[in-house]
Amino acid sequence: MVFGALGGGELIIIGILVIVLLFGAAKVPQLARSFGQAMGEFKKAKREAELDLKKFEESVGEEEAIPKTKAKPKAKTADLNIREVAAYLGIETEGKTDEELEAEVKAKVESSSK
Repeated sequence: MVFGALGGGELIIIGILVIVLLFGAAKVPQLARSFGQAMGEFKKAKREAELDLKKFEESVGEEEAIPKTKAKPKAKTADLNIREVAAYLGIETEGKTDEELEAEVKAKVESSSK
């Protein structure tokens, strides 16, 4: 292999000479400056993307911490009207007894908590 006899330092010097020959001595500082600016922009975009990802992960974590039921009873649980609770949960209340409604409410709460 041709490059096997050359070390890392020699390859860098040859690379610099090729760049100078291709672009000229006057263009090399401009190329280096442009390369430096491009690297700076890349690092800035990378940091912004990491921050956005972190914010997104935190917002997803906050949503999981929010309880599923948003309504808070104003009275004690024993004082709540079972018909109001059933209606809030979307259960049809007409023609049903309080015991039937209570069983349906319990079943709906248990199924939603699974």
